[in-house]
Amino acid sequence: MNFFRVSSEQPLVQPDILFQVGNFPITNAMLMGVFVTALVTVFALVIRFRSKLIPGKFQNFIELLFEAFIGLLEQISGSREKAEKLLPLIGTIFIFFGISNTVGLIPGLTSITYNGISLFRTPTNDFNMTFSVACGIILLTHIMSIRVFGFFGHLGKFFKFHGVYSGFKKGIRDGMLSIIDFLIGLLDIVSELAKVVSLSLRLFGNMFAGEILAAVILGAFPLFLPAPWMAMNILVGFLQAMVFGSLTAAYYTMAVEPAE
Repeated sequence: MNFFRVSSEQPLVQPDILFQVGNFPITNAMLMGVFVTALVTVFALVIRFRSKLIPGKFQNFIELLFEAFIGLLEQISGSREKAEKLLPLIGTIFIFFGISNTVGLIPGLTSITYNGISLFRTPTNDFNMTFSVACGIILLTHIMSIRVFGFFGHLGKFFKFHGVYSGFKKGIRDGMLSIIDFLIGLLDIVSELAKVVSLSLRLFGNMFAGEILAAVILGAFPLFLPAPWMAMNILVGFLQAMVFGSLTAAYYTMAVEPAE
């Protein structure tokens, strides 16, 4: 039974603190996040300065990705104009999370240590990272809703006092229905909080579970599974980035469209 003994180190939920800046701790997940941000910045600059009127193979590939993203966002948002407005945000989310989810697979990167602690940890294996990004995304949807409908118009989506007043003016039946609609509006507040939890936990849970499974499976079958498992992790990493970006686009679209 020693064949199934796992020799690899099991990852912990809490990231390791490398050092502190004042009272602010810097973890290995944060350091990896900074590294990924630098990669995304360099990637964007390379695309910007290598763009030509007559595209080469690299630019053709980027333009193919651009059209694919626009097509996906157009299906979600319902219009080309909205899709083009969403592209910078969703494209950045996809690239950042796609690299974040897979950068830990680079051989030897997570083995670099400082005082016995790994310098780098996959950013999305830290719940603080996914939760903070999810909070920022939902907050952005509310800000855009306020820009479109105004402050009181935005609050009116959740606190439908005017609907109750108008309903009882029409009659008892409409008034009772408006109370139900008012209660549904209050439940929408809970759903906004649930969006943050679902977005953050979905990404964190999938990526952290993948790291746990990698430690278990690769520890048991180190000679047979590394290549297929790495390939599947890359696929799952970019798929999760796509899911996060698609949900962000859907939440944004729902926030700026008037309720039916």
